[in-house]
Amino acid sequence: MKVLHLIFSLNIGGSESMMVDIANRQIVNNDVYVYIVNSAYNQILLDSFNDNIKIHLFNRKEGSKNPFKILEINWAIYKLKPDIVHCHDADINKIFFIHPFIKTLLTVHAIDLPLIRISKFNKIVAISSAVKEYLLKRKVSNVSVIYNGVETSTIDSKKDQIAHKPFKIVQVGRLNHCIKGQHILIEALMLLITKHKISDIHLDFIGEGSSFSFLKDLVNKYELADKVTFHGIKDRSFIYSNLKNYDLLVQPSIIEGFGLTVVEGMSAKIPVLVSKNDGPMEIIQNGKYGFYFEKENATDCANQIRKIIISREKVNQIVENAYEYCLKNFDIDKTVEKYFMEYQK
Repeated sequence: MKVLHLIFSLNIGGSESMMVDIANRQIVNNDVYVYIVNSAYNQILLDSFNDNIKIHLFNRKEGSKNPFKILEINWAIYKLKPDIVHCHDADINKIFFIHPFIKTLLTVHAIDLPLIRISKFNKIVAISSAVKEYLLKRKVSNVSVIYNGVETSTIDSKKDQIAHKPFKIVQVGRLNHCIKGQHILIEALMLLITKHKISDIHLDFIGEGSSFSFLKDLVNKYELADKVTFHGIKDRSFIYSNLKNYDLLVQPSIIEGFGLTVVEGMSAKIPVLVSKNDGPMEIIQNGKYGFYFEKENATDCANQIRKIIISREKVNQIVENAYEYCLKNFDIDKTVEKYFMEYQK
């Protein structure tokens, strides 16, 4: 089968990482192509593609309406004549003119996305039941759910559940506090130290983004410079080998359709704490395999972190159960298998 993955940009994120993993699995038995529309791409992620995958960088300026560039992209797809075009942006129809003889599948990776002529796609896949419910409310039909997966075998898992001193918290993701809510976690850290008198604690941020200066200023405002480290962007091999060195992964998102980093934390056998969004809550089965706090509530976030610190026996059992649940439900091979079944349909 000739499979084309079509995406606007290749920056570090859940949808991009999933696409790379799927393509690298598919190349074993298929011809796989990746077309990246915009000039925004991360070289580390680009280099992680299998050498046999054929990649085309169109280097369109983001947001450009240049008709010649749009025609170039569509002509390339027309000439390729793929069996399936797997799209990873809900508004890709802004530049992709679907041809009648080309079968298309769209993966919707989040809620509150612009849905441009979405009915033109042959098949819609949501990455969680939460995203599916959002689509159904928008009168979108023909929707299936396929969870994002991770390469669980490549993630080092924690060998024991003895907490470090200081207690080490990590947040992995794009630094965009309006969506990812990192400012809530920083405020929660301040409350842990000032209100709960838990000072032997440290928070690491892994990722980069437009909110870096804002978050850095907030850390300085709360006098937390010695308690918070911004590590910048790291490749997945670094993350997968170092997650086990933390005592807690927190995802304080304000909007989240799934939450791949939560799955990665579960696979590394560390506790996960998420904000009460439908996507992450679906992953942890409403508290069965992780912990949660009220969305945008720094006080509750701090309270839940404190409970995790002092309730090690309960935490350890949840972590073990979460690890087994993760292997059964979120391994990348299951994701690839389910997508291939959709392709065949």
